[in-house]
Amino acid sequence: MERKIFAGARLKRLRQRLGRSQTQMAADLGLSASYLNLIERNQRPLTVQVLLKLSRVYGIDVTEISREEGQGAFEALKEVFSDPLLAGEIASPAELHDMAETAPNAARGVTRLHQAWREALMRLADLSHRMAESGKAPPETAARLPFDRAVSYFEQSGPHYPELEAAAEELAEQLSPRDDSSQALKSHLRDACGIDVRILPGHVMPVEQCRFDRHSQRLFISERVPLLDRPFLLARQVALSGHRDLLERLTGAAGLMETEAARICRIGFATRLAEAILAPAGRLAAAARELRLDLIRLSARFQLRPSRIMARIAAIGDGREMPAAFTIVLDASGGTLSRSQGAGFPFPRFGPLCARLPLFDEVSPGQPVHAEIVLPDERAFLVVAIAEHGAWSPGLPAPRRLALIGWRREDAAGFAAGWPALSVRPIGVTCRLCERLDCAHRVHPPVAVPAALLDSVVGPSDYELAG
Repeated sequence: MERKIFAGARLKRLRQRLGRSQTQMAADLGLSASYLNLIERNQRPLTVQVLLKLSRVYGIDVTEISREEGQGAFEALKEVFSDPLLAGEIASPAELHDMAETAPNAARGVTRLHQAWREALMRLADLSHRMAESGKAPPETAARLPFDRAVSYFEQSGPHYPELEAAAEELAEQLSPRDDSSQALKSHLRDACGIDVRILPGHVMPVEQCRFDRHSQRLFISERVPLLDRPFLLARQVALSGHRDLLERLTGAAGLMETEAARICRIGFATRLAEAILAPAGRLAAAARELRLDLIRLSARFQLRPSRIMARIAAIGDGREMPAAFTIVLDASGGTLSRSQGAGFPFPRFGPLCARLPLFDEVSPGQPVHAEIVLPDERAFLVVAIAEHGAWSPGLPAPRRLALIGWRREDAAGFAAGWPALSVRPIGVTCRLCERLDCAHRVHPPVAVPAALLDSVVGPSDYELAG
């Protein structure tokens, strides 16, 4: 039995390519215009006689018209529409056949879009995996400001600088009395650097925390500065005045060409050296084990803010003194003030952190929150978060700072033995990359899953997902 060929769309494309109207082609082939119109609309089959006439009149290969080229497009479309993403848009085989036959270019476009989308998801998953494994984000592609370049350097180079740690350990052994950091550092500034320290009334220094006068070689500190923060300001001046060569050497190794970026980097190293002087690696590691990472007690012992204690613990988390850790400090709006990457935690490159993190719990400043967080890939971390007030702001409430430190669960299990009972929190990296369902904390829809908002149902968030 002769196979009927319905190839109206292909015949129409051929006619348009030849620049002929229906009337002109019908005359060329010895057909009526109405019959040719029926063939193009697939209401009549393309007969062998018509195929032979097409070959004779236009010199075309009849297989160009007669082959079933729509079958491959149909199979590809069937695969596309079997994706769960399109579960609510199920197309019938007849619709897919019609699209493959009458609009093959559109069918190929849909197929390519779907393929590109799947490849993008695979690249995204691969990138997230590599970032998690390395503990570092890809280098910045366009840090436009000097401050951004300095911050980018510190994030990429890691929190541990052996030469800096060695200098801090050596100086810390020389300081006396050991149980009074402020007095020990004042004495060192006076004897080793020729710098006197003065505490000035708040009305004399209403905004600045401290100021160094190079001409008189005096460091002025405002009485508004809390007692807990004064040792750090003293240690910072020790770093800047007593370790210039070390700071210049470390800054030069950073390779920042801009003068402003290099200056910011130098101050960053001075900050890290000051923290290390107050909490040298050996003593801090021993105390952290003794006190089971109790941030409040560690802060009191080393006279450093809890957020700075976190930075120090991350800096010595090289697997020898302490397990690898990650830290982040945010302002009250969620903006990142500082962070150090480690322990395989995948910080988002774009977008906010997951709002389920204990960083965002409503607790009073100085009250630690302990939790176990679990990512969608089942990686688990033990974390401690704390809120603290920043420097005063005349006429305004003191700014709020949110700090968090975390370790892989298996690395910190020993430290956590004395912690309060831990709540387990399923989290995501950031809303755009998270596909967790029924999340009341969601503030953005994910890039890979459609929303499932319905007229008849109000879910836990404004960005419900198709389950």
